[in-house]
Amino acid sequence: MIQRSRAALAVLMALFSLGAITQASAAPKEKKIVYSLSGEAETLDPTKNSYSLSSIVLQNLFHGLYKMGADGSTTPAIASGCTIDATGTKYVFTLRDSKWSDGKALTAADFEYSWKRVLSPETASKAAFYLYYLKNGKAYNDGKATADQVGVKATGPKTLEVTLESPTPYFLDLLCVTAYFPVRKDVVEAAEPWTKSAKTYVCNGPFLLAEIKPKEMYVLKKNPNYVDAAKVKLDAIDMLFIEAPETELAAYMSGSIDVADNLSAEALAAYKNKSDYHAVPRIGELYLDLNVEKAPFGDARVRKAFSISISREQLTKNILQIPDRPAYGIVPFGIPYATKPGKDYRDVVGNDLVKEDVAAAQKLLADAGFPGGKGLPPITITVRNNQSERDLAQGLQAMWKKNLGAETTIVTWESKVYWDEIGKGNFMICRDGWTGDYPDPMTMLEIFTTEGNQDDTRWVSPDYDKLIADNKVITDKQKRLDNFVKAEKLLLNEASVIPLYSFLDTFLAKPNVKGVTKNFIGHTIFEYASVE
Repeated sequence: MIQRSRAALAVLMALFSLGAITQASAAPKEKKIVYSLSGEAETLDPTKNSYSLSSIVLQNLFHGLYKMGADGSTTPAIASGCTIDATGTKYVFTLRDSKWSDGKALTAADFEYSWKRVLSPETASKAAFYLYYLKNGKAYNDGKATADQVGVKATGPKTLEVTLESPTPYFLDLLCVTAYFPVRKDVVEAAEPWTKSAKTYVCNGPFLLAEIKPKEMYVLKKNPNYVDAAKVKLDAIDMLFIEAPETELAAYMSGSIDVADNLSAEALAAYKNKSDYHAVPRIGELYLDLNVEKAPFGDARVRKAFSISISREQLTKNILQIPDRPAYGIVPFGIPYATKPGKDYRDVVGNDLVKEDVAAAQKLLADAGFPGGKGLPPITITVRNNQSERDLAQGLQAMWKKNLGAETTIVTWESKVYWDEIGKGNFMICRDGWTGDYPDPMTMLEIFTTEGNQDDTRWVSPDYDKLIADNKVITDKQKRLDNFVKAEKLLLNEASVIPLYSFLDTFLAKPNVKGVTKNFIGHTIFEYASVE
């Protein structure tokens, strides 16, 4: 009863604070959508971004050479197109007549500057690995080459030449990732931090950043200087920060917001059979990180015991009550199997690489010296401080207690500090996840390499690194796929990550809101949206 009362009070307070916004959204002449984000963006600088939440904001403020169209296909954006040489390693892009949001011309030199900024060791961008495909990209990031040796060069105001380390069939898809977006040198290097104020923020996408209200909202307005501004039907988007799914649902039901995508089990139950409800697959997974530098998780037997003692079906269907698919591999659904057109990688390889087996888990734990969980040190499960993640942690806690005899404690952090603490290694088990950026197994498997910069488990495997590195050079499709399967099996056998479920993106949109899209990498796109 106490929890319910507090939640209700929080909802009422949130709705009270949204009152003025609700009234503004009803203005008859402005075509505006009010949308809820689960928190503030981790960064508003695309050259430093590797976060899904930030990407949602940035994908509406910027475009790179290519973008994802309304149907999810990769299509030219700032580029009018490109030519590719016979080796598949040299691209020449021709830019359209484009401007920045402040009206200044956008040139090929802006892309050259931006990409080299991502790779610069001084930038220390967690997104640098995205650009290792460029000739000498990794060497420059490692301090073993100069910026002039990186394979990107503006040969004219509208011509950009790009040279890759090896043929990369999904390179045009990669260009849709925020790390490949342009930023302008004079803006970025100005004395005042450019991402802290709407007055100093310059972008090039369908919307511009009109106002930043810390801990409250972003106000986006239509960018009149966007290259395709004539096709953008919305005047504005208010992006509210609502962390708790319960509060978001109350706001949606009251009409305070028009689009909601942080859906609770209650929201799914209430709307799954209504026209407001939309669901699209996303090439990503939710998984657990096990810190191999913290005992007892330096032992692969312990890690695997924790992995195979979980019932993913019970976790998704009964505890979390979500429609997402239980995952028994780390490559998500939605990625094609390259040598079999129309076939999904997961369906061909099988979604059974992790074999749930409580008896086998108990034997592994005993073999590691912890029979029935006796002798295990205190174990913590770290999640963000919201109800769905607490539910996740409590479900895992109960399973590990029942199946392994393991005692665990749940630790919660606010979203603002969560990823920083995880990155520092201040956890034993934590909730993590990744959404791929292009339809190839590499998008998921690369992040667990030593150089991937996204693997918080501290796990290192030269054999795994070699399989992934080889696949960046190998052009034989079947050999690449065979290597991916070997790498995936190695990763899951070591169990430094525990896959839980493949994402299904769900969102609610009011019946008068049309054209809001979720692309297959999980971004909510408003460029094609309208309000009737």
